[in-house]
This record gives sequence, structure tokens and C-alpha cells, in this order.
Amino acid sequence: MDSLACRRRPPVPRQLSHEPQGLLIPIIVPQWRDGSHRRHQSAVVRDTAHGHGGPSLALLPLLLLVLSPWQVDAAWNATAVGGGKGGRPRVPAILVFGDSIVDTGNNNAVLTLTRSDFRPYGKDLNGGVPTGRFSNGRIPTDLLASRLGLKDLVPAYLGTDLTDHDLLTGVSFASAGTGYDPLTSTLVAVLPMQEELNMFAEYKEKLAGVVGDEAAAGIVAESLFLVCAGSDDIANNYYLAPVRPLRYDVSAYVDFLVQQACDFMKQLYQQGARRIAILGLPPIGCVPSQRTGLARDCDPARNLAARMFNSRLEAAMAGLQEELRCQRIGYVDIYDVLRDMITDPCKYGFDVSTRGCCGTGDFEVGLLCNQLTAPTCPDDRKYVFWDSFHPTERAYEIIVDYLFPRYVEKLL
Repeated sequence: MDSLACRRRPPVPRQLSHEPQGLLIPIIVPQWRDGSHRRHQSAVVRDTAHGHGGPSLALLPLLLLVLSPWQVDAAWNATAVGGGKGGRPRVPAILVFGDSIVDTGNNNAVLTLTRSDFRPYGKDLNGGVPTGRFSNGRIPTDLLASRLGLKDLVPAYLGTDLTDHDLLTGVSFASAGTGYDPLTSTLVAVLPMQEELNMFAEYKEKLAGVVGDEAAAGIVAESLFLVCAGSDDIANNYYLAPVRPLRYDVSAYVDFLVQQACDFMKQLYQQGARRIAILGLPPIGCVPSQRTGLARDCDPARNLAARMFNSRLEAAMAGLQEELRCQRIGYVDIYDVLRDMITDPCKYGFDVSTRGCCGTGDFEVGLLCNQLTAPTCPDDRKYVFWDSFHPTERAYEIIVDYLFPRYVEKLL
């Protein structure tokens, strides 16, 4: 792929000769849990002073009119509970888009079966109360926010208890099960990536309502944006649903996904984003649910698709940097570190890397990973994967520790 791939749309992906004409597929429209089809207007609950010293949060709206964004951060951190660990935050906020790897609970507000707001999910987080995170504890969204000095947990934008402080320091717009391909979200009735952008536009309006238009624009420009999607496009759309393979071969479908990712990044830039980290795909064929045969070996076809996507996405992001004249757009490779953890688990202190901790570990994910039918392993810290698709908190910690100095630091 040309390194300037995002500058122009490539030719229509090559279609296979046996493509059927007039193929009809069922369209599933995601609904909010209140039954409406409209975008959820999440409540913003103003925080109150907690009596820990420093200025009352009730007075902060007045202070925000005269303080710079970095001074705003300091004021909030002086009064916030559970914020970042010491020192000045590296960025004012973290804003997250994508799928289940970074969804902190938005699907709780959507009528979909793709959810994890029940036990044993979250068993090692906040007393074992499930939040909608697809792991036993924190996920990359939270770990990055902590490393940035912002806070320990990133709330879901559609959460019912969102505060002004949450708006100032960052939220997740991600929806588990979504992808760059609009069909991917349709198949499982979750929020498409375009809706995540719509929620971001709504978020900016709310942020401006707290700090004013100029300060809000400054916070957005200095924030770290994290984009993580594509795994569901490959694993749960192309290789599972009978639609896309009838139209595209793997290479053409990967081209389509990369172009969709480019378009998404451009829209983020147009909405004010200036520091954007976009993650590549993991070794999809080696996650427990995608392994094949009696020996449960990694699926080479899925891994090849992931590597193909990663190489083309990296080249496209280099082209996008030049097109937008923005050097703080960065591709983040997660394939190699996770593949190494799976191939040599003992090197990282793990015992098991071919199955998840939940149930048999071969297929349980989402509703199939529940405390009634799927007991968990005795020690999840010995497992790379929590369920059949998502890593454990400990595995995520290792991944984030590896990625932060190599990729994230360069965007700060």
C-alpha cells in the first residue's frame, strides 16, 4: 500500500467473480435500554466538595473562566478522589474510541447481548462489582490514564453517574463488538464507530458548558486520543458472517478496513484531535476462541489478516501524518508483544496462554462467561486471557508497560 494511502480513496476493492447480486442481509438497529433509537443523553451530575481541603468543586466553574487548561487540571486534581498518582498530568484528558478492549461500560446502556455487566467480569475491580469491562479488572483505557497521571479508572460516556470532573479528565466512547466496518456493529446491535464520533461531538458541547468554548477546544487539542478497533471486523464479521467473504477476498477487505480507519482518524482531526494513538490488531488467530483443530493451534489465516492490516495501517498513518501535517498521529503495534506472551508465557510469569480463565477457556465470552455456568480458574494472574477473547488485567499491565515508552511517550 502506498504510504500516502489516506490521501485519496483507493479503487473499489476487487470483487470476487462469484459475488451474488442483490444480496439482502437483516439489519439490526441498536436500541437504548429505554427503548428509544435516539442518541443517549447521558446525565452530567455536578460533583460536590468532599472536604479534603483545597477549593470546593462547586466554585470551580467560576475558576475555570480565568484559568488555563493546565491550571484547570491542577485545580481538579487537588479536590478529586481517585485521580492520578501524584505530579502534574501528562495531558489534560484521555478520550477513547473502539471496541471491547477499551469499552468501560457503554454497552450497559445499549440493548445488546454483547455485554459484561455481570459476574465474574470485574471480580478484581472495586470489590468485584461488574462495570461492563471485558476483563477481571482494569483494561488498557484505565492503565493508560493512570500512567498519564489522570485517574485510575476511565468512565463510560454513557454512564449514569458521569460528573464534570469526568468530562475534564476523559471518558470512553467505545462499544464492545463494534468495528471499522459498519456491518460489524450491525450484526451484534452495538454502537457503530460513527455513533462514537457523534457522542464525542456531544461531549465537546458538554465540556464547553463547563469551561467555555476556548478552554474546551484547548483541552481537546492537548488530550490523548486512543483508537482501538478492527479485531471484531476480522474475527466476528469476515470469518464468521457469510456476507463480506462473498464480496471481498481478504486483501481487499483489509484495504476496505484501512480506508475506514483513515476516514475515522480524519474525522477525529476535524473535530479537534491532535494527539492520536491508533492500535493495530493482535494475533487474532491465537486468542482462545479463534484457535482451531484438536491441537487448538493458532489459526494462520486470521493471523495473516491481522499482520496484513497492521502493515497497511502503519503505512497509511505515515501518509496521514504528512497529509494533515500532524506528527502526533501514531500507529501502535500490539501484535508482537502479545504474540510473545502467548508463545512464551513463562517468560512473563504466566502458566496458561491457550485458554481463558473463565469456564473451559475455549469459547466462553460475554454472556457465556457467567458465574452460574462458568466457574473461573483459581488464580487469574497465571493466565494471559480472562475469557476466550480478552486478556487479564495482569496481561494488560504488561502490554501497557511495553507500549507506553515505545509509542505513547512520542505523542506527548
